[in-house]
Amino acid sequence: MKRPPILMRVQIHGEEKRCPLWLPLFLLLPLALLLLIILSPLILAAIIVIRVRGRQLSPIVGSAFGMLCSMRCIRAAWEVLCSMPGVRVDVRNRNERVYVSII
Repeated sequence: MKRPPILMRVQIHGEEKRCPLWLPLFLLLPLALLLLIILSPLILAAIIVIRVRGRQLSPIVGSAFGMLCSMRCIRAAWEVLCSMPGVRVDVRNRNERVYVSII
């Protein structure tokens, strides 16, 4: 089973400064759950509006809301999140460098 990322390492190198930063991503999960709980009435209202007035909305809006509220979209987002460990991004300039690594 795949697991979501735990840490993100960000290093910023400049001409005079160097800033290594470790971000614990596992601490963001409780914040995301709290945000989901706070926004759940709005999500529920959007689902009800789509179900009741689905034909009266424009096809683009209806399909976008229907896709965002589907279990297939939620599962795909979880799969993308779990595939992130091992990603490395290295951007360089003459004087600066930004390196991001997800562990």
